[in-house]
Amino acid sequence: MPSVTGFPTTPSIPAPSQGFLAAVCDALPIWALTGEQKELRLSLCRILLGQDNVDCQAAARGILVLAFQENPFDAASLALLGETQAARPFLAPRATAATRLVSSALDAAPNDIPFDQILAGGDTELVVRYLEVAAKDKVHALGRLAPAFGSLCRLPDADVAAALLAGFAGSLPPPLYDRLAAELAVLRLSPETALERLSGLDPDAWGLYAAVAASHCLERLGRREEALEACLAAWRTLPQHVNLTLRAFALAASRAAAPSPQAGEAAVCLYSMNKAELFRDCLTHLAATDLGGAIVVALDNGSSDHTADVLGDVARLFPEGRFLSVRLPVNIGAPGARNWLLAQPEVAACRNVAFLDDDAFPPADWLARLLETGRRHPEAGAVGCAIVDRDAPHDHQSADFNLFPPDAGEQSLPETNERLFVCEPCRGAPDLGLYAYSRSCLSVSGCCHLLPRASLETVGGFDIRFNPTQFDDLDRDIRAFLAGRPAVYDGTVRVAHKQGSSLAMAQSMAQVAHIMGNKIKLEYKVSDADADKLWRGDLDMLRRDLLDKEAEVRRLAQG
Repeated sequence: MPSVTGFPTTPSIPAPSQGFLAAVCDALPIWALTGEQKELRLSLCRILLGQDNVDCQAAARGILVLAFQENPFDAASLALLGETQAARPFLAPRATAATRLVSSALDAAPNDIPFDQILAGGDTELVVRYLEVAAKDKVHALGRLAPAFGSLCRLPDADVAAALLAGFAGSLPPPLYDRLAAELAVLRLSPETALERLSGLDPDAWGLYAAVAASHCLERLGRREEALEACLAAWRTLPQHVNLTLRAFALAASRAAAPSPQAGEAAVCLYSMNKAELFRDCLTHLAATDLGGAIVVALDNGSSDHTADVLGDVARLFPEGRFLSVRLPVNIGAPGARNWLLAQPEVAACRNVAFLDDDAFPPADWLARLLETGRRHPEAGAVGCAIVDRDAPHDHQSADFNLFPPDAGEQSLPETNERLFVCEPCRGAPDLGLYAYSRSCLSVSGCCHLLPRASLETVGGFDIRFNPTQFDDLDRDIRAFLAGRPAVYDGTVRVAHKQGSSLAMAQSMAQVAHIMGNKIKLEYKVSDADADKLWRGDLDMLRRDLLDKEAEVRRLAQG
């Protein structure tokens, strides 16, 4: 059995022929968005399975196998994989046994203790107690573990999580237990430990997951050539997979250390209201990153707490003359605060402006790398990065944002002419490196993004009609895209974010109403003609980028 970096792929799954990716992107332009968004993945696989075409069948099967190996407890993907296997068997015997085992456990799982209600309560101790009780149910242990496994991996204490999972060892078949233990190791333990666990997985049942996860762990250890080989091992079985293709290309690209920012090259701008101690943590962390000659400008957006004192305290952490603070007597909202910062003479004199949320914690070289990406893409309207949870296991919050075609979107405002449906494939996804790529896109996260001066001069700043927040970043990126300046996403830069987006965190009907109101404003700002240009231009741009990178990845894989 062929092995790369010690991690075998699943050789029994036929791959589509060389021309398939171009053909499917022509027939289904939406393919170029991502291979990881669950609902889109299922929809596309159903379309392919309905075709009497060998390549279409092979592509759908491979995507479904990876979906199962990535998340064995995803009932919808498992059901479609089971239907596909029943209609025309193609899985190896041990892989078939794994799918049947999980499917049977999910079907027979008792519902006397609904875990979703426990999770909704937000009580970690109750989650732990549920898992302790579930492990003692020798008949239904797997069925009880299935809905709670993701929460187990995300418990605050990794040692507690490992001990709880060990309680299920006697009730699960060793190959399945080993797979779950490997995932916990990838998410919460050292990459060395994770690699050891991954190397022991059954290649027939879990080889694709092992290769993808190993690639991520190897990169974390700085072993980029081996990370590329592991990624290519998975890609050879799944050359139709968008994220694997983009990831392999990114791993193959040379990555010299970016130079420190020069004086006048960048201003880093932040604003905050009534989050004094969190802002202190953010600014303290920021001061320890490589800012070079950049200036930092922090705006107190009408706070009534001790934010002003915090700004006075942290000023000493920055070189003299490199930290400026602005205090406003009232809160003018996010777009207003950004525009106020952009109007500061010191900021206006810089060639780039980086906006950072007051609860964002970037890596040491974040600014240098975003500036380097901007230099490679002088036409960029904005340069953004991957946003991940600050807390372990650092799940994804956002990557690159692109548009579904209008007929593929899910209406949330049926009374409006809704046409702008943003694809956010990674929200809540574990970090396996599948979003660590770079490409032009419609929009990037406003949590941390860089605005080149040329882009600001072309389309201006932020529309205050979106006060106090939400969709002002997307609106600005849309204007830049229509002006020929698409955003650029560099997912090799990961910025930790303490809170989620305001959309994801909406707690009341008033908050939801505000967000939906801003979405209506956005919809009516964009004409039908421009909406058509946006999604068609976006998908065409993604297609051309993907096929160019596929050609290079194929050359690497054959070499």
